[in-house]
Formats: sequence, structure tokens, C-alpha cells
Amino acid sequence: MEQHEVIVIGAGISGLSFASYTAAAGMSTLVLEKSGRVGGCFHSHRFEGQAQGFWLELGAHTCYNSYGGLIGLLERYGLMKEMLPREKVSFKMLVDNQVKSIPSQLSFPELFGSAWRIFSLKKAGESVASFYGRIVGAGNYRRVFSPAFNAVLSQRADDFPADMLFNKRPRRKDVIKSYTFQGGVQSVIDTLAKDPGITIVTSVEPTRVEKDGEGFVVALADGRSFAGKRLVLALPPPDAAQLTAEIVPELSALLAGIKMETIESVGVAVPKAKTQVPPIAGLIPVEDDFHSAVSRDTVFHPAYRGFSFHFKNGRLPLGAKLKRIATVLGVHEEDLEQVVQRESRLPSPVVGHHALTARIDRLVAGTPLYVAGNYFAGLAIEDCIVRSQREFARLTAGS
Repeated sequence: MEQHEVIVIGAGISGLSFASYTAAAGMSTLVLEKSGRVGGCFHSHRFEGQAQGFWLELGAHTCYNSYGGLIGLLERYGLMKEMLPREKVSFKMLVDNQVKSIPSQLSFPELFGSAWRIFSLKKAGESVASFYGRIVGAGNYRRVFSPAFNAVLSQRADDFPADMLFNKRPRRKDVIKSYTFQGGVQSVIDTLAKDPGITIVTSVEPTRVEKDGEGFVVALADGRSFAGKRLVLALPPPDAAQLTAEIVPELSALLAGIKMETIESVGVAVPKAKTQVPPIAGLIPVEDDFHSAVSRDTVFHPAYRGFSFHFKNGRLPLGAKLKRIATVLGVHEEDLEQVVQRESRLPSPVVGHHALTARIDRLVAGTPLYVAGNYFAGLAIEDCIVRSQREFARLTAGS
């Protein structure tokens, strides 16, 4: 049976950032990934044919100079020189199939009458709706802010904990404020995956985890098994719940209780001359079948524009989705080139989630089991990396 010091299950940014830390510490590190690709919610689709060289984000799409953990990885792997600044375009509202500016949909008297509450209200214990609704006013929240927060999270945001939506972090003044990379944010994953200290096995399904002395044995669906002194779970909560059912039943129950949302994303490339939609960062729809449409206009391309529509789960078949996309963009369906689909699962925490994650931390404290992912402090890229950093610090403290 193949032995490793660390086994990481899940090859998204959480798992690969953790693996990069253990590999840098000289630990033999194996990463197991169920799908045929690495990256998880990092998914920069690279087009072929006439659109070869054009790419489009189907998942995470923006990095900021406040992402200190990410920047640390970029510096270590020599990626700082690969940064691309994003064009200064803004998000717009989509109201009755018309593209509108965000300010045009606001009631400023209502906003000015409510905004003073920001100085007295605390986010702790509040949902996004209860906190921001009182600050911007009920009407503004319903018309503008609720759809905008839905777009940020690619899911219904009203019940989301207010203190998990935006995390304030110090900014690196020597780094571009917002950026991506040639080839998209997937370029970060591609580089991490080439780390010679990390062994990655894709298209394998871990089906069972057993304790083995002071370590663990991970059994795969194909009959193979791997042994590791330390085990890192960097995968969606339901999958982590299944794998921990025998070894830590209480942890499994907590993970199984975390609500998840499925997002159906459709990406398209459109010749520039075909659509009259103005340059945008993305569209925020009001009462529609999709949560958001993120544009590739943030990175210039001479011939193509790209859009990723993040649809609500189970609402529309692909044909209806393409019809809706064509209507929004003001083009014919045959103008939608290089159609690509992706399905993602995201955590959908509610108020009280911090108490749940604190219980998770207590259950794994002092053990060689580590839990990483995008459901501890928030869904952002940096939240994933910071969680991996904290769990790696626990690993080194216990070694």
C-alpha cells in the first residue's frame, strides 16, 4: 500500500494551497481528486477553433490586492509577473430585459433616511437581509441590493450570515487592486498542480476512510488504497460527511447539516460586432432565471466578448438557457459560439453557522484530521486559502 505523510482529498484551491504548504515543508503529499480536472471552483475555460486563445471564467473570476494568502502563493511560485489588470467596467442591472445603471434603480431619499444605521448595527447574528435591509431601506434592498448580493454569491443571499458576505482585509499597496492572469485564474491552479512535491491523482473516487493506528487509510472505488499519517478533507461538506461517517460520526453529522446550492453555469463567446450590450463587468438580474452574468469585458480581446450566466438550479433546460442568453445579449442563438456548461455546488450557510464551524474545530483539535474549504469564513478565494493556512499551522504545531 502506497504511504504518504499527508493525503489531501480535493484538488480545488483549498486542497492545493494546503498541499503546497505541506510540500514546501518537505512532507510527502498526495492529492486525490474525483473529477478529471483540478481547480474546483477555479475553472477558466480555454476556447478552441476560431476563438482559440480566448478564455472565460465559469467559476471564481477576480483576485484582489487584499488577498494576502493568495499573494504569498503567487510570490512563492513566481506568478506576480503574470498578473493582468482588469479593465475598469462596472456591473449593471437587468430590469425588464433593459440594461440599467445601479444608481438609476435606487431611491436616494430612502437610502439617506436609513444609512445612518450603519454606525450602530452589528453584523454578528444578523442575516444579509436583516442587516443590509435596515441600512439601505426595504425598497432599495428588494430592488437593488438583494439581487446584487444574489449575484455575488450565485445563490439566494437573504439568509446568508451578514458577517460572512464581505471580509475586510489589509491591502497590498504595491499590488494591482484587482487582477487576473493570462489564461484566467485557472493559471494559479495549473502552477500549483505542477509543484514537484505534490502528487496528484485525478478521476478517482475515495469511498471510505478508516483509521490506521495514528493515521488513516483511504480506499478508492477502483480498489486501490493509500495510507497517510495526516488526512485533509478539502471537498464539499456532503462528500466530507460521507467519508467521516465511520471515523468521526459527530463530525459527519455536522457536515451533512450544511445546506448546499447547485449552480448551473453556461459560458458563451460572442463576436464583438454581434452584441450591442455596452462593456460591463457583469449583469445583475431582477427576478430572473439566473443569478448573474459575468462578462469577460474586464480583459480586452480584439474579436470576442464572453459571458458566463449562472442559472438557478433546475429552472431551465439548455435550449431555454441559450434562448434566454441570446435575448439578454440581443443576438441570435446561432451567434453564441463555443457553448460550455458547468455545474457547481456551493455552501449556503445561515445565521448560526459560526457556531457550527466552531464545533467542527473542536472535534478535530489535537487530531491528524484537517478540514479545509469555502464554508468557514466565506466563499471567496482568500477565505479558502486562509482556512488552509490555519489548518496547516495546526498541523505544524502538532508535529
